[in-house]
Amino acid sequence: MTGATSSQNLRQASFGGTEHTARHICVAGVSGLAGAHIARAALALGWHVTGTLRDATDTSKTVPLMALPGARDRLRLTSADTAQPESFADALKGSDALVIACLPSIRSAPDGTPANDLDPRAGMAHCINPAKIACRNLITAADRNGIGDIVLLSSTASTDPNPPPAIKNELRHHSDLEHQIEQKKFIAAQKTAMEIAATRLAQDRDLRLVILLSGMILGPGILACHHQGHVLSRLRDMAVKARPWHRNTPNGSMSLIHPADLARLCLAALQKPEAEGRYFAVAKSWQWSDIYQEISNFAPENALPAVVPKGTTPAATTEFDFTRRDRLAPPRHGLPEMVSGFYHWLDECNDAKLDDLEIGAEPAGAVAR
Repeated sequence: MTGATSSQNLRQASFGGTEHTARHICVAGVSGLAGAHIARAALALGWHVTGTLRDATDTSKTVPLMALPGARDRLRLTSADTAQPESFADALKGSDALVIACLPSIRSAPDGTPANDLDPRAGMAHCINPAKIACRNLITAADRNGIGDIVLLSSTASTDPNPPPAIKNELRHHSDLEHQIEQKKFIAAQKTAMEIAATRLAQDRDLRLVILLSGMILGPGILACHHQGHVLSRLRDMAVKARPWHRNTPNGSMSLIHPADLARLCLAALQKPEAEGRYFAVAKSWQWSDIYQEISNFAPENALPAVVPKGTTPAATTEFDFTRRDRLAPPRHGLPEMVSGFYHWLDECNDAKLDDLEIGAEPAGAVAR
């Protein structure tokens, strides 16, 4: 039986012509912000989940994951590393679908040089090729294990044609990889290259590939380490350390999505057999001035950037055609819920740390009350 034939048969068996799909999924990158929310949402549906992380003996990650409702009976965690694609073989056994949530943006070279400071050759070697190869290896491993349904988490950075359209459409608008490399936009280029490689491979192997084009993911975490991410750590430092993110409020917009809404889109894609190709995974795009207005409810004034000078013409807000997204799962959270959800969760994390310190400070032999 060929890989394509086995994938087709498994797809028919898992879908059965209905929307009750993929009851056992593998989430590669389950300890990440997106991966953890996807695992939690899948468990809530009664699905079985196998989650991969680099070190399944890291209790700071495994304990909270195994504490998710339903995890005791239906979540299995295993170590795997994209640098060693064979390490995913165990995780993929018995799974109906693969969710690739383990390929975050590579923002620097191994020596610490920021991606945008690299020359094109180094940018290809350290940013673009690793993401492309890792993605291709994971899809190949899934196909070898008879998995025909794959969801890849990517970015709206791959939908930036030159010149930019008035309204973005995920099927019509693609970034020019060569142009991104020439402009030294290697963080964005790795998403474009990754998608190209994944799409070609899926077509060659007759796999159903759904690509979710995410914006900035903003909302509560699940693991304590989630506030250490690139974006959330900046928001944390604004409130906790009064450390500004921007000196001046950017005159532009940012596309955002709540992690729970991203998880709903992912599972909806697995539940709907007709879902295939690219889908925007953003709620909408907000002006930075509006984003900082919400943040000001939680961060001190000295952590906020200078406002856009009066008389400045506001840059156009990015507009999207959300027709395809809304056929999967319209978002439920707006900007206020995203910002407040993150900061309320951060408060809970800080309260838990204080509780740990108090417990640790108990004298020997003390009885906890």
